[in-house]
Amino acid sequence: MNIQSQSALLAAFVNLMLAVSIFIRWRWIPLHIYYFLLTFVLAAWSFANFMTDLTLSGRWELFGDFAAVLIPLGALKFFQTLLDDRSRLSERALQWTTATTVVLLVALIPLGDEWLFSVGLFVYVFATLYLCVFLIWKRLRDHPQPSESARLLALTIGGLVVITLSMADFVPTLKSTWPALGNIPVLGNVVIMFFMFFLYQIILEYRLLGVSELVGKIAVLAALVMLLAAIYGVLAVWIGDQPSIFGFYTLLVSFVMLILFEPLKAFIEERVNRMLFRERFEFARQMALLRREMANVVEIDELAELIISRLQDTRRITHASLYLLEDDGSGYRVLASVGDPPERLDAATERVFFERLAAERSLSLVEFQEALDERLLGEGEDGVTAELRYLVEVMTRLAAGVSVPVVSNERVIGLLNVQDDRIREAYTPEEIRAMIQIAAQAAIAVENSRLVAALRERDRLAALGEMAAGLAHEIRNPLGAIKGAAQLLDLSTTDSNEDSDDDDEDSPEEFLGIIIEEVNRLNVVVSQFLDYARPYRGEPVKGGLNPLVERTMPLLRHQAETWGVALECELADDLPEGRLDPERLRQVFLNLGHNAIQATGVAPPDDFGGAFEEEAPPTPPPNPNPRLVVRTGQTRRLIGVGGRMIPRDMLEVQFIDNGKGIPAHEQDRIFIPFFTTRQKGTGLGLAISQRIVENLGGRLEFTSREGKGTTFRVLIPIWDQSTRSGA
Repeated sequence: MNIQSQSALLAAFVNLMLAVSIFIRWRWIPLHIYYFLLTFVLAAWSFANFMTDLTLSGRWELFGDFAAVLIPLGALKFFQTLLDDRSRLSERALQWTTATTVVLLVALIPLGDEWLFSVGLFVYVFATLYLCVFLIWKRLRDHPQPSESARLLALTIGGLVVITLSMADFVPTLKSTWPALGNIPVLGNVVIMFFMFFLYQIILEYRLLGVSELVGKIAVLAALVMLLAAIYGVLAVWIGDQPSIFGFYTLLVSFVMLILFEPLKAFIEERVNRMLFRERFEFARQMALLRREMANVVEIDELAELIISRLQDTRRITHASLYLLEDDGSGYRVLASVGDPPERLDAATERVFFERLAAERSLSLVEFQEALDERLLGEGEDGVTAELRYLVEVMTRLAAGVSVPVVSNERVIGLLNVQDDRIREAYTPEEIRAMIQIAAQAAIAVENSRLVAALRERDRLAALGEMAAGLAHEIRNPLGAIKGAAQLLDLSTTDSNEDSDDDDEDSPEEFLGIIIEEVNRLNVVVSQFLDYARPYRGEPVKGGLNPLVERTMPLLRHQAETWGVALECELADDLPEGRLDPERLRQVFLNLGHNAIQATGVAPPDDFGGAFEEEAPPTPPPNPNPRLVVRTGQTRRLIGVGGRMIPRDMLEVQFIDNGKGIPAHEQDRIFIPFFTTRQKGTGLGLAISQRIVENLGGRLEFTSREGKGTTFRVLIPIWDQSTRSGA
């Protein structure tokens, strides 16, 4: 058996294994089907050549010619699908190849032994294969993007080398002129194996590989093959010439190779990547370290700093940023960054970008730019869609070469962006997959952080509630006694001083009035604190929202007139019935209405000053026409049900004022108990209102601009939807 026969046998088995491998990974797409057929035909052709040299049988030669006839059609169809080539030349070449294949198959049996038929078959096979290379080159010429052009160039050169060396193995004149060629290593079968492996990797990666990636994969494969061959050779020598136990030792060798395969593969990949691709190896190492470290992080800010610092340690970024969804879902704020990205992304404005990101799980600026350039070249401005321009603009503004979403419960809750300005296409698919894994783990960490924060808040409130309940009962009784004693003292003092000077500023009546007023105020604070600490025990009922608002309006109208505020009520028609607790909701409406009136109008004279204060002159309102609008309606919100965010219709009551607004630095604190900016406020009204609304399955929201006004929205579940969702 000469070297050409051995290489033919090796090529047959390698191509067969590639065909079996793609069959195991089978997807019913044309690219997989045509690659399977091409490798299977090449395996059959190589095996027929081996058997022909081994047996000198004409039947195997006929079988080899039959496989050779099918190779051009399979190759042309595969490359046409790979390149997505629908050009006129490609279609005509396919028609010509199909017709020629049919003719040759019909003529194979009667004319297969003829010398002229063999020459014609030889010319047809290699001419068609060179035509495939020409189609690749034509695509290269029409494809100006640098990254894709480099890969197409590698594919063109590789195809030329493979076809030329394979043809040289079978040119009869060369072998008759230099008989020694039959005794030296033959390269045709070897390069066919490597080229088909290259195409196999293209199919797995869904893209054309770069030269460095191909070299790395081949180096790993070659090193693994050599090491496993050495192990097998040692065991084969150990067996010696003992046919009786050959089957047992074959089984033993197979077990050894299967056990060692995975650790050897990982070991060799690490060593090859460290030697040939040090930057890529360091990136993978830093990502592995980051995954381990993220498992122990609870705080969101610490998580963000950890991710960005590890990305910096890879030395593969010039810009990076991590965004997280705000609590109200209106936008994404940056947590940590390298460079100068935007501080905030509005969820509504960038909706198309986030929808595309959620659908594809990673976006590449280079791919969008290449698609944009290609359409500009091919079709001009008319061929460029608004969405494509928008995506390029957003990613450029974010300094994002690659954007990866942080997804939880099928919702984008964050965004990781990386970019390396020094390289046009800086990250391989493996590295992008590593970043997707980081983003997935970050989503888990964010959810865990929120759960921990919720548990802490629950524990804090539970402890606060228990303490408040006990403390309130301990304080309330003395307050009652103080109030009663002060009232008695007031009466006795009045009787004993009937003839005293009524204008005396230091009279006991003044002090006793203060005592009674402050005791009443403390009683209100304690009562409200008990309301906040006490668990909700109400029973929601089905009812109409508009009648409840109408019953509340007279109570607000008197205060509005006193403060000089125009009160308007706008009730929507045909609202569905909601999930209500009328008494508690009226308390919410009154509290929001009072707050809006006091933030918009001018306090009457009695509300200024006190026992020891001079009467303060009323200040002008922040708006010359103070106005409060109470409006009902229906809206739509995302509601968490069973771990998923589901859109639901809800009833809405809006309290819209044109007052002084809430300063930005105070907006995050207005629902915190005891936080107040009013001199006589308790700071519990909004906290209690929020709790009442949430106990009904609703939500209390607000928007405010300092100097422009504030809008509070009370969202109440519709009765039918709330009962179906188990609210």
